[in-house]
Amino acid sequence: MERSDQSVETSDQPIKPENSTSEDLEDDDSCITEALKVLGSICGVWILPVEPLNPMFLCMASMIHILLDPLFLYVPLINEDIKCVTVDNRLKIAALVLRSVSDLRYLLGIIVRIKDGERDLQSLKKIAKSTAVDTVSLLPIPQVVVLSFLPNMRGFSSLKIMKFLNSLIVLQYLARAYPLYRMYKDGNGERKNQKRLRYRRLMILLNLLAFLLASHVLGAFWYLFSIQREIDCWGYAGRSDNRSEFSTSCDESGLKNVTLLHNLCPINPPDATKFDFGIFLYALQSGMQGSTNFPQKLFQCFSWGLRNLSSFASNLNGSTYGWENFFVVFISLSGLVLFMYLLGTVQTYMQGTDISDSIREKTDTIKLILREYALPEEMESKVKQVVKARLENDEDLVVESMFSILSSDYSEVATDIKSSLFMDKLKKVDGLQDKGDEVYRCICEYLEPMFYEKGRYIIREGEPLDMMFFVTQGTVLTFSSNNGGSNGSSGTVQCEKEKDDLYGKELITWAKGPSSELSNLPISAITVKCYKKVEVFALHATDLKFIVSKFPSQFNMDRTLITIAVDNGTVN
Repeated sequence: MERSDQSVETSDQPIKPENSTSEDLEDDDSCITEALKVLGSICGVWILPVEPLNPMFLCMASMIHILLDPLFLYVPLINEDIKCVTVDNRLKIAALVLRSVSDLRYLLGIIVRIKDGERDLQSLKKIAKSTAVDTVSLLPIPQVVVLSFLPNMRGFSSLKIMKFLNSLIVLQYLARAYPLYRMYKDGNGERKNQKRLRYRRLMILLNLLAFLLASHVLGAFWYLFSIQREIDCWGYAGRSDNRSEFSTSCDESGLKNVTLLHNLCPINPPDATKFDFGIFLYALQSGMQGSTNFPQKLFQCFSWGLRNLSSFASNLNGSTYGWENFFVVFISLSGLVLFMYLLGTVQTYMQGTDISDSIREKTDTIKLILREYALPEEMESKVKQVVKARLENDEDLVVESMFSILSSDYSEVATDIKSSLFMDKLKKVDGLQDKGDEVYRCICEYLEPMFYEKGRYIIREGEPLDMMFFVTQGTVLTFSSNNGGSNGSSGTVQCEKEKDDLYGKELITWAKGPSSELSNLPISAITVKCYKKVEVFALHATDLKFIVSKFPSQFNMDRTLITIAVDNGTVN
């Protein structure tokens, strides 16, 4: 089998589609693609440890191991005619081959860790822990119990040994399922933001598969324990007859009192006063312990496991046998925990979907704004990438405008956008013509986006003019009063001023002058009022003064006057 060269991202990173674009915050088909990647990669991982420490690989490999390991539990059969234990030879060979192949991966994983692992104290502890888990997973416990011990039990003391070996089988299954636990722990601890949605879909699938695998494993143990429960009954019957030897071997059937075993271990019909088989009675009555029809046994046991796991074992009426009641409690707790994991992952995914809808709505708002600004395609693509990054890191980000999401980390992008919007307009403004591009870019850097609600005044006639501004969105009304009017109410109104218009041009002359006092600001000759909600880009007087002082030669100014203005402290 060829190893897959395709890498799978760990739980520390989200799974992302290869061809995602800045416009597509989420590709609905990518989950299927990523799942196929993972499932395709594990074909090589099952045999060879491509990335032994990768939680995703360990998780998927463990799923395959847990799916195939219970085959051993179906190998033992009961011959009801002579009351002995035998094995299904065809299933035994298949189970041995598959188990040997899966064990090879654990062995190679141990070798790779020891050979290539780091040598610091913390790494050695991790290596020791992983090696211990893999060593327990590698031990041939089910081979010994099922193939060697059960068919050859002899003497009443072997019943106690059988119970001890059962605990070892359970311990090994927990060790082989440990990578699954790591995967679910890391996956369910991931942040609930939009870029994790595809990963959450995969986690839902894995949680569902874990629920089905647990049903499969519990059904297999139910089959094995039903055989052992009948063996317990044979031991109970043997103690009541001192002349009978206890043995499960079919070669020693002559030493058994088969009639006594039939009388004291009744199954069809059962008699709880003689021996109570509890939850294993249905398995024994079905006769599947004597059948070599593996598919029939597999689906019957899986069905039993799924029904009782999903109902938290509420329908199981056990006997007074302690290990049987422990098995029922284990099924109940396992069903509860797995259901909580599955329900929690689905709930988290639904919350993430709501967040995704919110992000999509905010993204659509940004797209509308970009359409209004008519930016070049290259600049628009850069803005979309920034928007995507900000919203993925903070889904609660308030999107009032495009610049509200361009934080200080993206100041260069914000300046590029403002340069694209206003540089050509600034070159046409009286007093700003024939300046260097560095001057225009500096002015664009200090342009501040501001919003005014309907009915608000931006500037008023007769008041100091402390900024000049472009109107980029919305409608404004401009008017000036007649000096001869008695109440100043007459005047001219102009609606929907052109976006190229720059209000407050008088500040340019003021900024070139020697005065640095804000008290000497020019007086506005007009009033500008918002007819609807308006967006403006404003350059404050102090910022304009600073720009002029920064480029005195561009404005034909004496640097001495600029130095005086700066020393007076009014220029930032």
